[in-house]
Amino acid sequence: MANKIREWIEDRTGLNKFLKVALDEPVHGGAKWSYVFGSALVFLFVLQAVTGIVMASFYSPSSTSAWGSVYYIQEKTSFGWFVRGLHHYGSSAMIIVAIVHMFQVFIFGAYKKPRELNWISGVILLLFLMGFGLTGYLLPWDQKGYWATQVATNIIGTIPVIGDYIKVLHQGGSDYGNFTLTRFYALHVFLLPISLLFFLGIHIALFRKHGVTPYWKMKEDVLKNRVDPFWPDQVFKDIVFAMGIYAVLAGWVFWSGGAELHAPADPASNFLARPEWYFLFLFQLLKYCQGNLLIVGTVIIPTLAIIFLFVLPFIDRNTSRYPSKRIPFFSAVFSGLAGIVVLTVISIVHDNHDIHILHQKEDSEHQSARAMKLAAKGVPPGGGNLIFLNDPIYLGEKIFKESCIGCHMVKGQGGDTAPDFTDFGSREWVVGLLKDPKGAKYFKESGTMPPVKLPDESIFDMTEFLLSQSGELLNKNIDSIERGKGLVLKGNCAICHPIGDKDAKRIAPNLTDYLSETWLKEFIKNPSDPKFYGTKNKMPGFDRLTDKEMEALIQYLFTLSKDRTLISRNETSSQPKKRTYIFGLSFPRTMIDFKHNS
Repeated sequence: MANKIREWIEDRTGLNKFLKVALDEPVHGGAKWSYVFGSALVFLFVLQAVTGIVMASFYSPSSTSAWGSVYYIQEKTSFGWFVRGLHHYGSSAMIIVAIVHMFQVFIFGAYKKPRELNWISGVILLLFLMGFGLTGYLLPWDQKGYWATQVATNIIGTIPVIGDYIKVLHQGGSDYGNFTLTRFYALHVFLLPISLLFFLGIHIALFRKHGVTPYWKMKEDVLKNRVDPFWPDQVFKDIVFAMGIYAVLAGWVFWSGGAELHAPADPASNFLARPEWYFLFLFQLLKYCQGNLLIVGTVIIPTLAIIFLFVLPFIDRNTSRYPSKRIPFFSAVFSGLAGIVVLTVISIVHDNHDIHILHQKEDSEHQSARAMKLAAKGVPPGGGNLIFLNDPIYLGEKIFKESCIGCHMVKGQGGDTAPDFTDFGSREWVVGLLKDPKGAKYFKESGTMPPVKLPDESIFDMTEFLLSQSGELLNKNIDSIERGKGLVLKGNCAICHPIGDKDAKRIAPNLTDYLSETWLKEFIKNPSDPKFYGTKNKMPGFDRLTDKEMEALIQYLFTLSKDRTLISRNETSSQPKKRTYIFGLSFPRTMIDFKHNS
């Protein structure tokens, strides 16, 4: 019965003949592990296609719904984070394997006659892979993708004569918007895959025509006498290597928790953009090519490098494949690789030591975490960015920038006539205040409080006690609080600062419930109150702020400290019990209730 079914299928499809043609390929010199990279790339492309199709069934390519749909994939669908993680890190894996494959081909001399066109089609495929990375980066419509892609399109815009036209064509206008997203989506999902399949077919057909390029030292008699079949000998090695890649990829996704999703794209923000790792070398190169030299970094050097790769088979005319006979070309190729590696490392090291970039990363992480928390309550139909409209911390930051930042600095930005609020209210901040109240970060020469002359352990105990009064201190140390309480109440602090009676007045601010929401609210409204600074006060009062604005400002101040709770009691109590979620503004809208996970 089974034979009859097989014969019936074969008679109508010719499947066995097709498989024989596809797999019956002699491998002269024997199957090798060095031949597995091309098949690994095909496997990764299939993996990208499958995960991409799964995500496309949930994704909505619109500037108002893209972020929300990616959030839905990431957080609300079963294993959505895993599928997205495979797709995200799979793109990097493709770049790595493609580069390794290209260098294996170069070292083996597989670009030489008669394989010139095979090499050229491979270079074209590498450029397509770069295109996939560039276009896919924007699709989540989050801060990182939005600003990083702008770096790339701005680079394109520097191309003489045609740069601006290409840039506008990709953007769909003079600036980023909905057309930018739909065009990148069309490129990523339709044009690039179709183009890649076309050139992949040519690449494989040329490979089948000319066969593998063996190790350059392999003798002719070995090539003739040892011939392994592609199936199963080489296919077995290809499958083992592909499964190894998948295992590493899946392990990485599980270890990292999947691809990150930043806060929704905000065109009004000043996000410090950084491209994906495989474009970092170009980004770093542009730092050395400013002004009139910019075109050198954006156009001349990359173009020369690509032209070199295309013409390599025609300028290296030596028939020998021995590396010792190709030293000039080895020098050129590996010098280029070394330059890319060095520029990439310099960029990473610089970013890891630049305090402004580190602060920006920290802010970005906080904002992303906040966005994910707010999105769990619902994504407005107007776009992911609107989730911040009713966010007290967003409002508080806005008030701070309007009313406070002229005197108080935060992470290097703002005035310096009042204490620096970087890490305001953290253990580190209070310890610094006690040790050096007249320091540049605090009251400077206008301060009247003397520094606390005690061992660091004692100052930390005092800090622990002072902050513990607010009730929002994280990871409290009870023993330290008790020791600190004794030091504060029985030491010199209590001579000037009242503690225990919130209405008591002395020559320095009352520290009862120090830095709690209530303390901050009363202080901000009237710092000239006798229980605070009285007639010595220099800070204006903000009693005109509404209760909502005051609570929002205090919530924002709390976020500046890593040692205190983020969410206020009021926000939790006012949280609605049920919400409806809407993706997209175009008809028909898709109503999605996150309460029911897929």
